[in-house]
Amino acid sequence: MAMRLLMAPWMRSRSRVMVPWMRSGWRSMAPRMSPRPAIESMTPRTVGIYGYVAYSASKFALRGLGEALQHEVIKDNIHVSIIFPPKTETPGFLDVLKGRPELTGIIAGSSSGMKADGVAKKALDGIKSGKFIIPCNFEGTMLAVATAGLSTQSSPIMAFVEVTTAGLMRFSALCYQWSWFSTIENYYAKNRKHE
Repeated sequence: MAMRLLMAPWMRSRSRVMVPWMRSGWRSMAPRMSPRPAIESMTPRTVGIYGYVAYSASKFALRGLGEALQHEVIKDNIHVSIIFPPKTETPGFLDVLKGRPELTGIIAGSSSGMKADGVAKKALDGIKSGKFIIPCNFEGTMLAVATAGLSTQSSPIMAFVEVTTAGLMRFSALCYQWSWFSTIENYYAKNRKHE
C-alpha cells in the first residue's frame, strides 16, 4: 500500500512530461522522424513462472503501460512497441542463471535462448514496421498469440491468426501449465523423501 502511494505521484509526474514531449517536442528535434517508443518486457511477462514472482509481475505491468500509452499517443501517429525477447545470451544473464532456484531452471530450461545481435535485429525491424507486440522467436510468437486478449494488433494477418488459433493456443497453454504443475509437485515430492 505504501509503495503504491509513493509510486502514483512519481508515475503521474513522469507521464505529464513524457506524453506531451512525445506528441510535440520530438517533432522539433527530428521533424522527419516519427517517434517509436519501445518497451522491453521479456517473454516471462506472458505467463507466471515459479521463481519469478516479482519479476513476472513487473513485466506484466509493462504490457499494461504500453497498451495505455499507445491509446494516448496514436492520434499523433506515434506507434508504441513492446519487445518480448526470450532468454538472451549476455554476461548478465549467466549471473541470473546461477542465482535462480533449481526448480525455476527445470521449468524454464525447456525454452530456447537467442544471441543479443539476433534479438536487436528482430526488435529494430519490429519497431521500424510499427508492430505493437514484437516477439523474437517462434516460442515468443506463440505466447503472443495465446495471450493476445484485448491487446492492440496492427497486422490484419496476425489478427486473423489470433482469432482462428485462439482455441488451439488455449489448449496448448493448458498443456504447458499441466506440465509445469506436475514438475513442481514431483520436485517437492522427491525432496520430501530426501528429508
